[in-house]
Amino acid sequence: MSAASDLPFLSGDTSTSRLMRGMDWSGPGLGPPQQWPQSLRSVVSLMLGSAFPMFVAWGPSLNTLYNDAYGEIMGAKHPAGMGQPFLDIWHEIRVELVPLVARAVGGEAFFMENLPLRMRRHGYDEETWFTFSLSPVRDEAGAVAGFFCACTETTGMVLAERHQRAEQERLQSLFSQAPGFIAIMRGPDHVFEIANQAYVQLTGFRDVIGKPLALALPEVVEQGFVKLLDQVFTTGEPYVGRSVRLMLNHERDAPPTEAWLDFVYQPLRDAKGAVNGVFVQGHEVTELQRIQQALLAFSNSIPAIAWVAAADGPLERFNSQWQAYTGQTAESALGNGWMAFLHPDDRVVARENWARVRGGNQEWQVDYRLRGAGGAYRWFKARAVPQLDADGRVLRWFGTTTDIEDAKKNHQALRDADRQKDEFLATLAHELRNPLAPIRAAAQLLGSPASQPAAREHAVEVIGRQVGHMARLLDDLIDVARITQRRVVLKKVPLAVDDLVESVLETVRPLAQAKRHVLVATIGGDGLQLVADPLRLAQVLSNLLNNAVKYTDEGGRIGFDVQVEVDWLSFTVTDSGIGLSQAAIENIFTMFAQEKSALDRSEGGLGIGLALAKGLVELHGGTVSAFSEGPGRGSRFVVKLPYSADRQQVVASPAATLPAPGPPQARTVLLADDNRDAVDVLAELLRMDGYLVHTANDGREAADLAMRLRPDVLVLDIGMPGLNGYEVARLVRAQPWGDRPLLIAATGWGQDDDRQKALAAGFNRHLTKPFDPQQLSAWIAEFPVPESDVDKGLP
Repeated sequence: MSAASDLPFLSGDTSTSRLMRGMDWSGPGLGPPQQWPQSLRSVVSLMLGSAFPMFVAWGPSLNTLYNDAYGEIMGAKHPAGMGQPFLDIWHEIRVELVPLVARAVGGEAFFMENLPLRMRRHGYDEETWFTFSLSPVRDEAGAVAGFFCACTETTGMVLAERHQRAEQERLQSLFSQAPGFIAIMRGPDHVFEIANQAYVQLTGFRDVIGKPLALALPEVVEQGFVKLLDQVFTTGEPYVGRSVRLMLNHERDAPPTEAWLDFVYQPLRDAKGAVNGVFVQGHEVTELQRIQQALLAFSNSIPAIAWVAAADGPLERFNSQWQAYTGQTAESALGNGWMAFLHPDDRVVARENWARVRGGNQEWQVDYRLRGAGGAYRWFKARAVPQLDADGRVLRWFGTTTDIEDAKKNHQALRDADRQKDEFLATLAHELRNPLAPIRAAAQLLGSPASQPAAREHAVEVIGRQVGHMARLLDDLIDVARITQRRVVLKKVPLAVDDLVESVLETVRPLAQAKRHVLVATIGGDGLQLVADPLRLAQVLSNLLNNAVKYTDEGGRIGFDVQVEVDWLSFTVTDSGIGLSQAAIENIFTMFAQEKSALDRSEGGLGIGLALAKGLVELHGGTVSAFSEGPGRGSRFVVKLPYSADRQQVVASPAATLPAPGPPQARTVLLADDNRDAVDVLAELLRMDGYLVHTANDGREAADLAMRLRPDVLVLDIGMPGLNGYEVARLVRAQPWGDRPLLIAATGWGQDDDRQKALAAGFNRHLTKPFDPQQLSAWIAEFPVPESDVDKGLP
């Protein structure tokens, strides 16, 4: 009969069952299995039928029987260890096992968890951990005959737990030392479960763990953070905050301090997917926010529109100047919203420019028009510079958009002024050459022995007329310069408007009759009076009427209307002439402006008459305006001057008259000028008036003659070689007799400061070239022959 049928407790088909059946148990120890007591048989049967590692140590030597699972734990000690004394099998850990064995054979049942043992079961020592229970086993007499052990090796688990703890400690260290703040809150009340050092520092080192947010940080409740956490906890949707303001009390009873945060609230879920907490992570960006606020304040302080754009073009930020100009909020302008304010004709240019620069990393600029809040477009210049990364790739663009509307207009105005200057110089050359031709011809006629008296008389008239024309041109230029420099002093007197109108009409009536114009004047009231400079006002009105006649075809109609309009007296000149374009009306009162359609009708002039008229009218406190329905439809010019109905004694006439020269008296006159022709001709004219005239052609000669002759009158050019006119005058005044002569400065410089220089040098009078010789003769005639006080005032 087989052992399996004799020993049913060993009948199992495990490797250790077969091992036990095949072993020779005749030696000392347990003896043959047939003799094993029933108590041992029962334990062995239970053990061999289990897949859990088990062994039993029996008898005085604690011979060991074990199952397949424990055989795997024994390693190389199996199968030789079957039936061997327990402490011999594990001799390398005998010291650790003896106390445990003593407790078990002493009748104590106990449990050990993760006991560390340094075992040698594969030929080398290794750290192992076991969890097991030891229970005493009694024989049929009730005595403890051995002990039973159910065990499991937990080495892998212990090592895994060690690794997990190390990893957790490392993560905890990273968590605690992370520069950003981190916290985990659980439950609907948001109880702090974890908070790292940065979070604790942010909250003022308060103890928050285990407390609801509303209790730990009560000041944040009213700031909306609890509401945000409730929203995340309820919806399961994360929340991202950018530059959010937080006010915290870092110290008890201290005022709250400001902090700015970037953070995320991320929902945490349990095994079933339900939200059971919120993960908080973020960074304090207070310093960055302050820098940004400072930069924003700086950008808002500059007059230009400042902006930041993404690398591919969409706008990310504007300063306040954008909304101030366009009326569009910065939020609406972000992205490509700003392009709605681009001029339609410039949008393609803007898009093409972005497309061109998108792939590059160089600064760029472009001009375009933007619509303002009022609907008008103005020109702007956009400039942008890139922010680059280490590889030269564009991260974003920083730019400004600057209003250049006025600069463009000024540039165009400068170009127009330059063009007008060139046109003026050409016109001036033309206008000065025109009278020179008849003057030269008349001079040749006068010099010809064959000329008849009538021809000579006509030549003299031509020269006088043409010189007068040139003098008027120069006077106009001087007047414009004086008005520009605010040096014209008006001589206002009460005027009779009737007399003023008649005086002006007398100057224009011959021209109008020559062109067969109908000239109609209307005065809206009797006995009207006006306080004004008669010469200057007549100059203005004559200019307007002369222009009307000049630029109206033959047989046209010229109107001159005077009306009272409350506190203003208006003078209106209308014509049926060539009319004005809108562009001409806008510029007609500027220097050198002439309507192009009028150039072929020009009858002489520099294009400064209307600028001069405007300046004189404004000096009177009035206004002058131009109107026209377009080219070919006539023009209307209106002068308005302040008016008062108060009556005053008026002057006889606005016309200027020169004093009639008295009978010539014997006087010695010294003329000094480096222009020999000018001084010789003037000398002959004065000799014809009965004066004793001497001439000099430089300052030194003039000074020598003055010392010898002690003349009654000295007419000195200022710009002479040797000594200038000022120096000669000072030399004369320094002589004992030097306070007697009349000193007259004759110069081409006619500004007020030129007159003041002459007065300071000792001159009595000042003549601006070209001057009328009759004026000079009249001044000399007025000068008394006897010695008297010298007239110190300059006209």
